[in-house]
Amino acid sequence: MKIIAVDDDLVSLNLLSDFLQKERHHDVTLKSSASAALEILQTEDPPFDCILLDIEMPEMNGIEVCREIRRLEAYNSAPILMITRYRDHVSISQAFANGATDYIKKPFDAFEVLTRINVAERLVQERQAAIDSYIAVRNIMGCKPPLAPFNHMQDSDALFPSKAMQIRLEGLLPISVFQNYLEQVAETEGCDAHLFAVRIREINRIFASTDAAGFLKFFEAFTWAIKAEFGAEDTFLSHAGNGTILCATTSESRFVTEGAQASIHEKLQSYYSQRWNFDLTSEDIVSGRPISLNKTQKLNFKRAVKAALARLDQCSGDMDPSYTSKLVG
Repeated sequence: MKIIAVDDDLVSLNLLSDFLQKERHHDVTLKSSASAALEILQTEDPPFDCILLDIEMPEMNGIEVCREIRRLEAYNSAPILMITRYRDHVSISQAFANGATDYIKKPFDAFEVLTRINVAERLVQERQAAIDSYIAVRNIMGCKPPLAPFNHMQDSDALFPSKAMQIRLEGLLPISVFQNYLEQVAETEGCDAHLFAVRIREINRIFASTDAAGFLKFFEAFTWAIKAEFGAEDTFLSHAGNGTILCATTSESRFVTEGAQASIHEKLQSYYSQRWNFDLTSEDIVSGRPISLNKTQKLNFKRAVKAALARLDQCSGDMDPSYTSKLVG
């Protein structure tokens, strides 16, 4: 894998390089400043597969650099791993909000570094496989394949690369990145994070009632309505399939209430400017009760998601009991 590591600490850079080149023989480029990194990122061809960024740098901090990198078309979905010795939930949230994929803690632990890099490499491979599949179908059909409903939870959830990536960047995290965020923030001192789920009933009916572009705009508006309801800066979302959104928030002021469905519906109407070709009432939007996550218990991501979806099913009252297991295994 082709990797660039950026850190003003030359000792850390060399240590990272040793880990990555000796164990897996990765092609590693080292840069000691944000400006040097941004310069090579804009010209490198082929682009780097993975980026490691130290958060504490003098010119621009790593979070600012991450935001700039995400504006480069070649890197809108590349794994970006933040390097830091700080573990507060504010900096973690800021990093993920600006496009981070994962975290590596200082001082370095060789096993953790290689584990995180292996996960990033798998993301690169899965995303490339999804793109290759999309291109193959397009070539066979002689045009862009039609969109299909979002029915499956998966790491490479960019089923339709160009549009799916845009929507994910504008409001949705890939499920693997969402997991990374929750695992990191749940380990921070004094963090009071909450996990819950929101669903639009009969999403396939809505999908069948509009064209592909309209459906994507509708789904994007749905995610922004949820963020507006629970606090955009403190809320992270991921798509779990079939119209269900997983939500994580550290906001202390807004929680799921009985009026949340109506409020989300109202916001959705204001965000979604196109004329609706389907009936959608506040009763078609269901939100589950939140689960508190904190440092006292190590987070089991799959178990937490199952619990959040089970609470959502309890509130909706109209789902097949096997539905949750179909989503998360």
